[in-house]
Amino acid sequence: MSNFSQMIKNMGIMAYIIPAVFIVYIVGMIIWMKKRKQGYDKWLSDHPDAVKIYLNTGFNAITTKTLSEKILSPNAYPKIAYEGTKSVIYALPGTVDVELTYSYTRPGVLHKNVTTTWGPTKLSLEVEKGKTYSLTFDKDEETFKFSVER
Repeated sequence: MSNFSQMIKNMGIMAYIIPAVFIVYIVGMIIWMKKRKQGYDKWLSDHPDAVKIYLNTGFNAITTKTLSEKILSPNAYPKIAYEGTKSVIYALPGTVDVELTYSYTRPGVLHKNVTTTWGPTKLSLEVEKGKTYSLTFDKDEETFKFSVER
């Protein structure tokens, strides 16, 4: 214990600055996440007929699949929302225009990682009230698949 206290004394003011920076960062992230969630909740309460379009991505120990998007429609929440670890588009019934890019990263033989990207592709998605949708990318067919989830 005396070695630890001596080490803290030798660090001087940095022994207080470093933990303070981490604490401020964590508090800032919590506030930012709550503000972001309040924005989603406000938009959803103003638009009770909104539908959800889940974007299916994933990763494991070897590969990573990402789906980047830009929402072009005025009848959707302007940014991608997050429900836990899932990305979701909140939109009003009707046509939702999006621009999607799919990337697949895997370990390479000659390089550390190899990333293949498809897109950007503009899609017009027809959504109906009371339904939840799923948007995925099929690598074999190299197309985006849009389907009713529930």
